[in-house]
Amino acid sequence: MKSINVLTFVSPVAMLAASTAYAQDAPPAQAAAETPSEARSSEDIVVTARRREENLQDVPISITAVSGETLVERGVRDALDLQSQTPSLSVTGSGASRTALSYAIRGQRTNEAQMLTDPPVGLYFAEVVAPRSYGFGTAFYDLQNVQVLKGVQGTLFGRNMTGGAVLVEPNHPNLKEFQLEGTAQYGNYDLVDLYGMVNLPVVSDTFAIRAAGKFRDRKGYTTEVSTGRRYDDQHYHAFRVSAELHLDRLTSFLVFDYLNQQETGAAIKLTNYTLTDTINGNATVLARQVGAAAFFPAAAGAPMQNAIALLNRAVALGRYQVDYGNFGVGPLYTNDARTPRNNVKNWGITNKTTFDAGDVTFKNIFGYREATLDLVGDYDGSPVALLQPHQTARPRQISEEFQMQGTPFGSALDLTMGAYYFREWGRDGAQATGFPQVSAIGLASATPALAAFFLAQPAQFYEQSTVASAEASSWAVYAAGTMHVSDQFSLSGGIRYNNDYRRATREPFYTNLAIPGTPISAPCYWNGVNALSRANCARTSVLKNDAVTWDVTAQWQPSDDLTAYLAARKGYRSGGFSLRATNDVLGVPFQPENVQEYEGGLKNVFRFGGGRLNTSIAVYYQNYTNVQKQNALVVNGQVATIISNTAKQRNYGGEFEASLSLSNGLGANFFYSYAKNEIVSGANGSFPQQGVPEHQVGGGLTYEQDVGIGRLNANVNATYRSGVQLDEFDVEGFQKGYALVNARIAINDISGSGIGLALWGKNLTDEYYKQGVISLMSNGPILNGVNPGGAPGFSNAVFGEPRTYGVEASFKF
Repeated sequence: MKSINVLTFVSPVAMLAASTAYAQDAPPAQAAAETPSEARSSEDIVVTARRREENLQDVPISITAVSGETLVERGVRDALDLQSQTPSLSVTGSGASRTALSYAIRGQRTNEAQMLTDPPVGLYFAEVVAPRSYGFGTAFYDLQNVQVLKGVQGTLFGRNMTGGAVLVEPNHPNLKEFQLEGTAQYGNYDLVDLYGMVNLPVVSDTFAIRAAGKFRDRKGYTTEVSTGRRYDDQHYHAFRVSAELHLDRLTSFLVFDYLNQQETGAAIKLTNYTLTDTINGNATVLARQVGAAAFFPAAAGAPMQNAIALLNRAVALGRYQVDYGNFGVGPLYTNDARTPRNNVKNWGITNKTTFDAGDVTFKNIFGYREATLDLVGDYDGSPVALLQPHQTARPRQISEEFQMQGTPFGSALDLTMGAYYFREWGRDGAQATGFPQVSAIGLASATPALAAFFLAQPAQFYEQSTVASAEASSWAVYAAGTMHVSDQFSLSGGIRYNNDYRRATREPFYTNLAIPGTPISAPCYWNGVNALSRANCARTSVLKNDAVTWDVTAQWQPSDDLTAYLAARKGYRSGGFSLRATNDVLGVPFQPENVQEYEGGLKNVFRFGGGRLNTSIAVYYQNYTNVQKQNALVVNGQVATIISNTAKQRNYGGEFEASLSLSNGLGANFFYSYAKNEIVSGANGSFPQQGVPEHQVGGGLTYEQDVGIGRLNANVNATYRSGVQLDEFDVEGFQKGYALVNARIAINDISGSGIGLALWGKNLTDEYYKQGVISLMSNGPILNGVNPGGAPGFSNAVFGEPRTYGVEASFKF
């Protein structure tokens, strides 16, 4: 193990084993070139995986592209649904927030949405990166397409994209036609979902404005039995306003997007507990808390004397039932500051401006985004007051990218060059509740003076605050090109220099909940020995990294219907800090990870009669060094997530996709992916394939035909995911394989009116499955004489949606 960093517990993202690479605008005529059933499987789909518009069939990258129309027809409303449409992509929830999603591609998984920890899967909206996942991918509406790029994207999309990228491209204003459309849905759990869009061509062929919005409200499907409160609800509204100007050679696209989400949050259900660490045999924190029951009077809101009975009661509850006791209503949580909630606001401004100078095109991409997160949840999932943190964050970001694309040296060379700047800043933190006496148990050996201080405090709750300020900046220059050696053979390559800067200022302190907002006089011990007053407790750390990333590809294309390629790529993910650190040991930075990837692929189009079959297959092998691995542990009495730079890991696997379209309106699609992760050296006893199923299989059937009163569109699709470990160490985090089946049938344009009606259903077999876990049954094994101590001692899970169904009415003019 080369280095270790600890993220003191703050977020479900950190606890859980926690959108989308974006397609650029296709030419307006593209959508009308074919019938809907043909377009769904056409090799002529336009993608931007190499930052320029190309046909999907011609791109030497493993990529899945789904049009906005197809997303609607298949019932894909958010990023969680997206994984049912593409191989190698896995999207799971993150603890008490389904808005901070965890994305995985080819075994590389995003676990932490905290600032200064960058995801290996890049999320882009309108070609601008969004490193914080909360709120991103919550609502898919009025989209041109979504592209999922698999594998290292370190040249054209930048550092950190070691797993891949998800690109979401919104619909652009139509410069020619007035358009108006809307949809209303009603479903079980009192679902109300409304969507509307209007497109106004202010000056035909020159300037247009487009506005779209979405509102969704659904009662929670999980009940808290002590209070009757409903969890796993949905309540958000979002809108987007865009404008496009086209003047001869200049085109400018401007979009403003906004999301406001106000929900109770995800239900975390207790699934098991233990008084002994399941791997190293130490007494768990739960065992020590039960042993210290004398410190916990019931009036303080934590009846530890009856802890075992309360835990047994919570474990025994049925499906979609939880028991949090007095959480949110009892003597401890009567004030609004501690009411369970999942509140997210996210807004941004994006501008893409291009100028056609003949053989070259200049392009500028600007983005600004702000987000706020306010989350309170019961992370132990039980009536016992073990872990109820309050997480807050307000990151802001600005980015600027300038590109030159074209053929300045003749048609034999397609060239892209660019410069990039990104800056993110803000505050990110948490307040984790606890009893002073319990913290003293964990602190006794490391900082005995602080342990003695806590033992002398009243038996009432306090908060450990680890709110910190953070700043990250990055700049890069890059060049990439494709040399057409002959009509059938081409060579592509690119190189990028990345420079990253990270700064964290942390100021841990403790607040007495009996007197809200009042810090108690507990000192901080950065070195574990010398006490510092709160005035001197702030600690600033700086980390600088730089790296060169590159790619080389050989492509053979003997016909328009056959493409074969071999590629080698180098990528890296920058290092960072924990914003939750409370001492020097926890404040050590984690270092960059590096990856070398090799990929081979084959894309085919088979034509017969009026039908067509598109197939794509890719295999890959990756060597990783300094892999950034995460696991939740207990350090000095506090729940934490440790990031370690595992020495070496290898990943290998492949993806296969096929789509069939027939002239009679029948279509089908199928995909399969295999992913295998192996730790070569530096193993720490963890499962190497956290949150990534080894096998993913999916497919569907579509039928579209005129039926007299309107146009029939019917779709059924299913996906299967093999068993997967959702936690690095604990077997309690295992989710067995399961399948989900969705269906939708619609009659559109009834009697030529533009009105449509539909019925839809999701998870039709009512599968009950874990979507994420907080599994804290073990801190891991004793390695090289280092005893990690006992874990918290409980395991819980967030479960996926049950069967849902509803009706839909729509209009389109």
